[in-house]
Amino acid sequence: MFSSDQETHKALNSLTTAARDQTRPLIIWVGAGVSSWAKYPFWNNLAEQMHTVFSREERNYDGVFSSRLLEGAKYPELFEQMRIANQSRYFTFLSDQFRPQHATGVYRRFIRAICKIPNVYIVTTNVDEALEHSLPEHITIQRSDIERLPQLLHQRSKFICKLHGSVSSVESMIFSTHDYESLQLENGYLEAIQSIFSNTTVLFLGYGLRDEYVFRNLRACSTIRPLFGVGPHFIVTSEERNELPATVRRIRYVPDATDHRDALQVLEVIADFASSQSIQVVNEGKEEVSSHHSIYYLADLITPGSWTTSQTLNLEPFPGAVQPQVIIGEGYVNGEIESYNYSALHDIVVGLLCFDIVCVSIDHLARVHDLLGPEAFWIFVENGSLRLVIPPSVSAIGFFDEQSPIGGLMMVDLDILGKKSLPSVSERIRFQILPAAGKEKIAEKLFQLLEASIFDVSKSKLSNSVIEKTLGALMNPSIRRMLGISQGTPRNVIPRWLSFPALRLAKVISSGIICQHIQASSARMIFGSEKQASVAFSATETEQWAQDAASYVLTGRFNSDVGEIIRKNPDLLFGIIKFRESSTGANFRRETAQSLAADNGSQIVTAINSGLNQAIPVAVLQQARDQFSGLFIPQKNSSLSTPVVWGDLRNSDTQISRWRKRSRTLLEAEIKRQRLGPYDECPCGSGEKLRFCCQDALS
Repeated sequence: MFSSDQETHKALNSLTTAARDQTRPLIIWVGAGVSSWAKYPFWNNLAEQMHTVFSREERNYDGVFSSRLLEGAKYPELFEQMRIANQSRYFTFLSDQFRPQHATGVYRRFIRAICKIPNVYIVTTNVDEALEHSLPEHITIQRSDIERLPQLLHQRSKFICKLHGSVSSVESMIFSTHDYESLQLENGYLEAIQSIFSNTTVLFLGYGLRDEYVFRNLRACSTIRPLFGVGPHFIVTSEERNELPATVRRIRYVPDATDHRDALQVLEVIADFASSQSIQVVNEGKEEVSSHHSIYYLADLITPGSWTTSQTLNLEPFPGAVQPQVIIGEGYVNGEIESYNYSALHDIVVGLLCFDIVCVSIDHLARVHDLLGPEAFWIFVENGSLRLVIPPSVSAIGFFDEQSPIGGLMMVDLDILGKKSLPSVSERIRFQILPAAGKEKIAEKLFQLLEASIFDVSKSKLSNSVIEKTLGALMNPSIRRMLGISQGTPRNVIPRWLSFPALRLAKVISSGIICQHIQASSARMIFGSEKQASVAFSATETEQWAQDAASYVLTGRFNSDVGEIIRKNPDLLFGIIKFRESSTGANFRRETAQSLAADNGSQIVTAINSGLNQAIPVAVLQQARDQFSGLFIPQKNSSLSTPVVWGDLRNSDTQISRWRKRSRTLLEAEIKRQRLGPYDECPCGSGEKLRFCCQDALS
């Protein structure tokens, strides 16, 4: 997620403006961090490997001196020692390290983002050729032809400029001290670098901006063209980097993954603000799925009837102080949701058919127990198919008092709302399910079994992470635009009229943290939350859904409401239990997991709403259908031959537009209360005119 500091907030706004207006060409400067997503080594890892080999096997290699260079991270000097010791072996080792690799899901995600940005140009200091292979429509410029670069920029011809050479021409690669010294004697090369910094906007991605000659040229350009201005340029980094030139704006992110895939969200923001166009991408294929159990997390579970989704509470005031107020819950109202085509039982059955384990929040325990029925419910618990999750604390928006127009995100537990202490897990289970008379001892054993299998994601660190990640997500200009938050609204500020969209985002972030913690393969989200998740976590919403596959197994047709079928014939649940235990059922779940594995480059390795990158093979579907039909469904049962049509809830954009409409109504009520005009200062605290701030964002 993005850092919530003010510099990042302003830099993101400036970058999206530059990408949208295209007043200067946008260049993506790709460094070793990007190539690491394609399994190529960083310089420090490469240097360590080569140093170990040369120390052991090359008698002309000064191992002691070179060890000091390695410890001091003086890599060009270290590579120079290796080149002097055995030039042939030096080049052979480099060639071997940068041979073609099978791209990972993260690298494919990077290429997808690049392809969505029109008129984007790439320069890279990487010597591997993954970019050229993945983007065949781009012209490749080697350093010997770099004088062509200004002309190609003028012609708007897409290119990949190899600043430090390519592995296919090993002597062109820049690694050693001698290489860098020779590079800085090439006047044409240095002029091209200055032209880039003077006439374009550069986004440094996966590049530390630590090459001295690059840093020096950046500083020089700011003095050469002070009247016309330079840049702005941007660097995506997880570090503070206070020493950067004034022309370079820092976009900081907080890394969730060790491979720093979080940096990719910047490209995805740019793509969202620029019109897309089709670019041919070489198909890299999909990776093998990991061997652990596939897990399906039901983030939302709604049952028929009336239900409350939010509360506004006045807290106990401190002595002599005003009474603070908090808003809790997602606050859905009838105008924002459509539940007529939603079935909680359908979602549960889809999970049981397509995944090894189905997980639900402990708060939904009673609902799941009632939907499945006691007998089937406890069978699924005993065989490990059904497990509970204790989610992080509840998200809330806190206000100074009931009249405050702006507030802040916070996490609350029951004790802050007047309870003396939080109930234990055991108490929460027993509160929702009551044993039948005379069955208390049997029930106690089952309760203990259920409790022992729980995933606990309620730890304080994880709860605090919900706030940090939500604030980071709210820095994303794409999310702000989606929710109707003005770019001028101060960071970390939640206007009262946007409380519910912010809390819904926090719920999505919380679900994402749960998915990471339990290693979920898929998450089911509804009412527009799936659209937020696809942006916040870069997860994929795709055309084929697991529910279609589950529908086919049960009915022989796609897009059926399997929940309604189970409701009419509850004995089918026991057929599902037997099907899960069969080899065909296991193979069916494995195929589902392999299809989902195609999205393993996202922020959370999960697909939203069980999106399948491609349909499960027809033969596997038919085999599963035949197995289920032959064993458990009487062929003469005609009631299953005409399934109820199931709505798949793929209307996220429509749902979220209703959120903005409601927020606009709440804003207008606040405007009326404060008697504000369109040219008065916006109550969000931006300092901008109301008409051009929150009113404009929600129009």
